[in-house]
Amino acid sequence: MKGRKPRVYARDEHVVSRRDMDPDAVKVLYRLHESGHLAYLVGGGVRDLLLGRKPKDYDISTDAHPNRIKRLFRNAFLIGRRFRLAHIKFGPKIIETSTFRREPDVDTREKGEFFHKHDNTFGTPEEDAHRRDFTINALFYNIADFTVIDYVGGLHDLEKGVIRCIGNADLRFKEDPIRMLRAVRFAARMDFTIEPRTWRAVRRNASEVIKAAPPRLLEEVYRFFGYRSGAASFDLLARSRMMVQLFPELVAFLKARRGRQAEFDALLQALDAFGDDYAPPKPELIFATLLHGMFEVRQAEHVERGGHPGHEVIRELIEPLMPRLRIPRRVTDRLVHIIDAQRRFDEAPGERRFSRERFMAQETFRDALDFFDVRTAAGFGNPDSLKDWKLWVKKDPPPEHTERRAPRRRRGGRGRRKLEGRGRKSENGGR
Repeated sequence: MKGRKPRVYARDEHVVSRRDMDPDAVKVLYRLHESGHLAYLVGGGVRDLLLGRKPKDYDISTDAHPNRIKRLFRNAFLIGRRFRLAHIKFGPKIIETSTFRREPDVDTREKGEFFHKHDNTFGTPEEDAHRRDFTINALFYNIADFTVIDYVGGLHDLEKGVIRCIGNADLRFKEDPIRMLRAVRFAARMDFTIEPRTWRAVRRNASEVIKAAPPRLLEEVYRFFGYRSGAASFDLLARSRMMVQLFPELVAFLKARRGRQAEFDALLQALDAFGDDYAPPKPELIFATLLHGMFEVRQAEHVERGGHPGHEVIRELIEPLMPRLRIPRRVTDRLVHIIDAQRRFDEAPGERRFSRERFMAQETFRDALDFFDVRTAAGFGNPDSLKDWKLWVKKDPPPEHTERRAPRRRRGGRGRRKLEGRGRKSENGGR
């Protein structure tokens, strides 16, 4: 509740330590503090440190305004249109630093749409805490005295393993539907429960999720698979009613073919086991896992009718996803080859009628073999064939491929030189 004094946990009442933080984040905190500003580590960084996890990102909030931050840090770059914040760069690393802000004024229009009336709405630490999505993400670590500051009961929810929306959940989810996907992701990743009122609001507003920008939706789909949490995320996604909004074709397929649900779950679990402890697998592997069951059935139907080759079937499956998720073409092109390549791995060693060397030289070979590894772990690939292919890779490693990029066009070029030439002629009397 706003207006209540925060609960402040002294150094000996929590486990957050500077020793566990990124040293560059600590540098930023201290420079702000020594320059006379409040400097708090905020959000997921505090949450993960309290859970004994290594944070992926370090976000800092301060009462210093953006231009002041830029003056304090020569390596700071201001970004953002709606709200200016600073990216303080240390090589490839970025420490995101923002000014305390409050929830912007909202104008409710027809059809339940929400529009922000003002952008740079700076605020107090309390207002900043209350504008955040969930209580566990609204904890502050104060570098001045090493305390943890809690305005919303976040530490209690963290100890109980609860995801709780701050404020009116229906309003917050309509303002930004991505918050519902974040609730699912956090619950799956940390094995938390979603508080009942928050959960009911997610299910009531599930149809709102499709209103979010496609790039943000796609990014959340990728993030579901971080920390080996893809299977748990998709289970919650289905129960929350959001899966039918994002993947209606997949939901219809699993509903019509009950036996395929267990296979789909097994593939998700195998992909989780294959993945990294923190980062999600490659996008191509994620979508190969999501679409493979549908591909097998569709391809079998086409073969019976003497129909399309595998590539066309895969593209037919991808096409309905594009308006909702805008999957990059680079990903879809690689996905087509990865799924189509599975038929070659499925062949027994003595039955192969293709050049192994040429197949292994393909750019997508390694990713295709990774997906065959996932399929085999799920019980749908030949373990002997997988072992044979891995021996060949060890014996004669395929070439490493670098990502191809389109050549950059030089600004100006012939057209610019021509215009410059005309200018010189006019200056010289048209000679």
